[in-house]
Amino acid sequence: MTNQSTGVSLKNSVRTSVCAVAMTATLAMPAAANNTAGQDTGQVVLAQQVEQDGASQRINLSGKLRMLSQRVTAAACYTQSGIDSEASADVLNAATKEFEDIIAGLEFGDENLGIFGAEERRKTLFGLGKLNEIWMPVGGLAHAVGDGNGSMDDVTSMAEQAAPLLEMAQTLVTEISGQYSNPAEIIQANAMRIDIAGRQRMLAQRMSKNVCLISAGINVEAATEELRGAAEIFETSLMALRNGMAAAGIQPPPNDEISDQLGEVAAIWGEVKPIVTMTLNGQMPDAEQLSLMFHRANALTGAMNTAVGMYSADSKQAT
Repeated sequence: MTNQSTGVSLKNSVRTSVCAVAMTATLAMPAAANNTAGQDTGQVVLAQQVEQDGASQRINLSGKLRMLSQRVTAAACYTQSGIDSEASADVLNAATKEFEDIIAGLEFGDENLGIFGAEERRKTLFGLGKLNEIWMPVGGLAHAVGDGNGSMDDVTSMAEQAAPLLEMAQTLVTEISGQYSNPAEIIQANAMRIDIAGRQRMLAQRMSKNVCLISAGINVEAATEELRGAAEIFETSLMALRNGMAAAGIQPPPNDEISDQLGEVAAIWGEVKPIVTMTLNGQMPDAEQLSLMFHRANALTGAMNTAVGMYSADSKQAT
């Protein structure tokens, strides 16, 4: 899958009918969910798992790979572009290490990650192998950029692999979620909200990545389509989460705490959206605006992480 085709898929998934929001988790990205501050799940089951083998952590951490697949390329672009180079390199190196630690932990087990015992299911091991196969060249370039030995050609190569990496990460998390979770243990209305909210954190990184790529003149046409689709899905989904959408089966926030947290997300989005809009209109952001995009997109991801944690806690109380 190319960046351009993924961008078109994103755009098409939010056209016309607001009922598409209910399908965002399925249609906005290829089949499958970014926790900077906690756990990136984006899946419909966040708890009530068999803990002996770290089942919930396997789901949580496999979901986090989706956000990291976009954050790595985003941070590499900002680093190589000289935008807050030290901070963006730190984010790049941390995201690279975390991606690799999670892949290894899911395969071999890692008690420090809360994953006990090696994976034994052949289909899951196959998925981990395919994901690692796509990751290896991306990871090598990420290390080079993070160490100060990279180039814009390296960033371009990473950008070209970002969509296949995300697609495979989503396929993997679907497999792991189905393997280790019990979907009957969560109310469908809660599942939908958690799934949609979980997508938002990854979309924040996808927008950040594409703003930087467009500014750097990398795959501009494909990045523009991907940025437009990600922004449309993010905003439409945020509106549905904040206000509810009965036609799509999405209920309003279940409590004031979640409502207030989504209000914080909306406030950060209000800072990010003008930069996204100007970029889509062909006006290139300057260094100050790119710095703002980098930092506030990270804040947007973190704020959505918090919201998903709140939804998770509320769903457990409701069951």
